[in-house]
Parts: sequence; C-alpha cells; structure tokens
Amino acid sequence: MGNNHSTPFSLGQIIKRIECIDISNLGYGVFKHQGITIFAQNALVGEEVDLKIYDIKKKFLLATITKYYNKSESRLENVPKNNLNANRYINYAYQTQVEIKEKQMSKLFNQDVKLIQAYNLYNYRNKSEFFYANNKLNMLDEFNNYKAIKSCILSNDKINQVLPYIEEALNNNQKAKISSVIIRYSKYQDALMLIFVSDRINKYQTKIAQEIVGANDKVKSVILNYGPSKNYLFNNDEIVIYGDDYIMDSMFNKEFKITSKSFYQINEEQTKKLYQTIIDFGEFKDNDNIADLYCGVGTIGIILSDYVKSVVGVEVVADAVRAAKDNIELNDISNYQVFEHDLDQDLSILEGINTVVVDPPRNGLSKLLIENIAKSQVKNVIYVSCNPYTQKRDLDIFTQLGFKLDKVSAVDMFINTHHVECVVLMSRNI
Repeated sequence: MGNNHSTPFSLGQIIKRIECIDISNLGYGVFKHQGITIFAQNALVGEEVDLKIYDIKKKFLLATITKYYNKSESRLENVPKNNLNANRYINYAYQTQVEIKEKQMSKLFNQDVKLIQAYNLYNYRNKSEFFYANNKLNMLDEFNNYKAIKSCILSNDKINQVLPYIEEALNNNQKAKISSVIIRYSKYQDALMLIFVSDRINKYQTKIAQEIVGANDKVKSVILNYGPSKNYLFNNDEIVIYGDDYIMDSMFNKEFKITSKSFYQINEEQTKKLYQTIIDFGEFKDNDNIADLYCGVGTIGIILSDYVKSVVGVEVVADAVRAAKDNIELNDISNYQVFEHDLDQDLSILEGINTVVVDPPRNGLSKLLIENIAKSQVKNVIYVSCNPYTQKRDLDIFTQLGFKLDKVSAVDMFINTHHVECVVLMSRNI
C-alpha cells in the first residue's frame, strides 16, 4: 500500500459523516473530501457514513465504511453473502443495479443504453474457482485474502452441493498438493467437471477423484492441470484422472463440447439473450459471409451458421481450435471453417467477408487488428465485450478509421457484480 506523504491524510484516519455522491465503474461508492476522491465498497448514493482510510494513492484514497448514519431504500438487508470482491452490488435492489449500469453505459457511449435484464439473480454461474488452503475451500474477499466458504451465492446449486465432498477429499489427501479447483456445470447434461490444479502429478490425486465420484454421481469429468503456475489457465499440461475430458452443453439447438480450458459464457439464461442480440444486430442474409474472430470453441459461429452463407472462425489457441472443429462436426455443419491463426498477423482470411464478429478477452483488440479490419472490405463489425471500457477505446479507433457506431446494447450477464457485457454494431461510413 502506498502512502503519499504530501497529502494531509494518514492510514487508519477516520473521516466522519460523509455522503456518497456516485458509484464508480468498478462498483465503489464515490466520496469527495477536501478536494480528493475517496472510494469505498458497499455504499449507495445519498448514504452518509464514516470512512476509515486503508490506502493512499496519488489521486485518490481507498477506505472502508465503519458506520452508516442512514441507509438507502435501495439497500437490501440480510442478504446471504460471502463478501467476495466481485459481488459489489450484492446488497443493492436489482432495479438499482440496473439503473447504475444503464447510467454508466449511457455516459460511456454517449447515448441511451438499455440493459437486458435477468430473472435469475443468484446461483447463475456455471463455472467457479475455489482455492484450497488451511484445510478449507476459499474464495477471495475484497482485499484479495482467502475467505473460507461453504457455498457461493452466485454459483449454480450443483456446484455448491459438491463443495463439501471436495473439501473432505482434499483434507483426506493433503499429499496431493492441490492449490485450487475449478468447477464447471452443464445443465443440459446435468454434469460436473472438476479441474484440480497442482504443481506436480502424484498418486494421491487419483484418490481424491475416487472419493468425490463415489459421493456425487453428477461428476462426469475430473482433470488434473499441473505445472509451475498457480493459475490453471497458464499451465499447458493436463491429464484426465476420471471420465471424459469434456462435458456437453446445448444452446440454440446446438451441442457443444466444453473442455477444461474452453471459454464459455458463465450465465446460460443471459447468454441466450446475448447471442440473440448478435443475431438481431446482424440482420443476416442467406448470402452473407461472416468471420468469427476469437471464436474459441466456435459457439457464436456455429449458432450464426444457420443464418448465413458461410462462417470463418479464427482462433490462436490450438486447444480451442480442436474443440471448435469437434463442435462443427458434432452439429453436422458444412458452412463453417475454423483456422488457427494469430489475429495480429495478416487478415487476408477476411477476403470476401462482409461482417466480422469479435468477442475478445477483457483487454480488447490490438490497434493492429483494428487497422487490418479497416483495410479489408468488411462492411459491419459486431463487437462483444465483457469490458465496455476497452471496447469504447477500440470503438474510438474504429471511428477514426472510417466506421460509425450504429447500435449499443448491454446484457446483465453478471448480476450482483459491477460487470456488464456489451454488444455494439459498427458499420463503415459510406
């Protein structure tokens, strides 16, 4: 934690009776005191509180709330929660969450943006990660410290139900040296995939799988991801220690193999609305040729293949390309081809393409890729993003290169958190 000695503030200082004036894009309450901005979690506009400073930055302070003098009518009391750093809106009435997100997105894109709302506010996640330490399964609190947890209010009930069996098996086999576990759930198959992370392979890991499978018949796949990284996404090496190396899911009457590393949207109900938005924005015709960049396991392209003449999928991750090809074959699709290709290299692959769909990671698109799209004959770009702020940055570059913004829609994919999924439609200025 940095302490800037040029400020009149000190760590641990209490600021009395100060009013929240806004909500930041990261979900923090915004306060102003002596000309400096203070951010604190779990504050709604109009609430007066006492703040305790825990970090001093150059241009702002971070604080925790130690006392409420009044509480907003939009605040929910007695919500069962786990104080995780991602669940920053868990105490707010849903319509208040909607209003906050619509206001932020409308300001960002400088036009009225409506949020496609959710009906299922809890237990919607089909994928969750837990850390194993101190004989407990943990998630992260607002300070990124481990917090022992018995269930997660946002995770699917089937994920929560397997947690005690996992914790017991890990405690019975501590020599397995497991650091974390990622759990995926398929409603379509009613099946769980468990991905255990360790820095090595040993015989105790198989015992863990045997214990859990014996106790919960929903577990259809157990994977060991191993290597020097604590984060399974950065370990290339995996072995299957029980069942298949995938589980099956379905959407828009298509089936998909989901592997341990597959990118797959975490909220099934809202994903359907997201993909329908892409279809609506695209107004696709039978003679359209489209490209699905960052295609992952091919989900978007496979769904769109029913509406167009041809789809070209482009992905740099070899495992994802293999999974996409499997999914194309699984669904007996003849007008979709997938290529393993670095999108920052040439995009001659876009020849004859009239619409590009991009769904990149949170850090957005490279300027080089945007320039390559602009140099092509592509007429329309549908840009899907879980980070609207990098999306807006990229949109500004597209605008400089001859595109205009036609439509924006936001989907509440991550209820009770500050995150938003956005879809924008851009077309080339004629």
